[in-house]
Amino acid sequence: MRAAPRRAVLALVLVAFALVSGGWGWSDRSASSERSASSPPRTGALQEVAPPGAVQELNERLLERVPLVEIVAPADQTMLSAGEWNLKLRLRDWPLADAGSLGLGPHLVVQLDDEPALRISSPEAAANVVMPELRPGSHRLTVYAARPWGEAVKAPGASQQIRLHRVARNAAALPASGSPQLIVASPDALQQSEPVLIDWLLLDGPLQHLRDNDASWRLRVSVNGDSFLVDRQTPLWLKGFQRGSNAVQLELLDGRGDPLNPPFNSLVREVVIGSGARPAWQASQLSPRDLALLSGETPLSEPAAESTPEPAPEPATAPEPAPAAVLPAPEPTPVPAPEDRKSTRLNS
Repeated sequence: MRAAPRRAVLALVLVAFALVSGGWGWSDRSASSERSASSPPRTGALQEVAPPGAVQELNERLLERVPLVEIVAPADQTMLSAGEWNLKLRLRDWPLADAGSLGLGPHLVVQLDDEPALRISSPEAAANVVMPELRPGSHRLTVYAARPWGEAVKAPGASQQIRLHRVARNAAALPASGSPQLIVASPDALQQSEPVLIDWLLLDGPLQHLRDNDASWRLRVSVNGDSFLVDRQTPLWLKGFQRGSNAVQLELLDGRGDPLNPPFNSLVREVVIGSGARPAWQASQLSPRDLALLSGETPLSEPAAESTPEPAPEPATAPEPAPAAVLPAPEPTPVPAPEDRKSTRLNS
């Protein structure tokens, strides 16, 4: 009879201990992982900041757009011949713009494997993109709509991927079909000053956050050895980079923290701070003209050539009257001298 009360007291003690300690060991590790993944920790020099004011203004202008990207040619799984080949794209509900000295407006990104991105900023260029010869083997070609600062649009239909081959197929060079793929959108050459955008596309990534503890992927971001985890596909703006070269590594992990679908989902990028002019979209505010140009609402037109104004015609003046004719004065009749008059009388 006394054993039952002892067991009840022991159970109450265990429950109280669990509550005070924050739960059992597994739950505690899971909660800690979720907290660390919710946003970058402010460790070391890194700090997450709000997007620049100009980025927020442009986002509002582009918010209602729902881009639809289509790779018209070549078809998926095409075996290409040697030499250059043509990529034909079709795009709906997304402007393509080049704002001149302000930088690119909304554009398309063509990503072949892990090569440097090709950015398309005009409908004419998108209709027929001349691509260099492929190396022998198999390749991934990803096309997606991007905002002026390089952020990938993550709406359904805003990206498409095909697989291409030359000479022979090489399945080992490609991730398995339907498996998660990490496509790094930023940092890229557009990021040369702070804050730096960290952004990516996750293709065929499993859904999560539908219920508690259903995490199936994490992204580990490392900047100069300082790392943090994120578990949501949202862009990050970071400060704390050093001037000059910075190493940025993005690694896709599974729910346990192990590499997910290696080696395709671990990429390193270099960010060189101070290597170029500060882009217009990093300003705190844009003028109405610049906002229209960078959002693609107003096309950039060449300034009209300055023409030299024609001189105003001189007022008409009445013609001057012709000068009156001057008649010569009559010559005077000579008057004879006195001597001449005397001789005249004598002769008479």
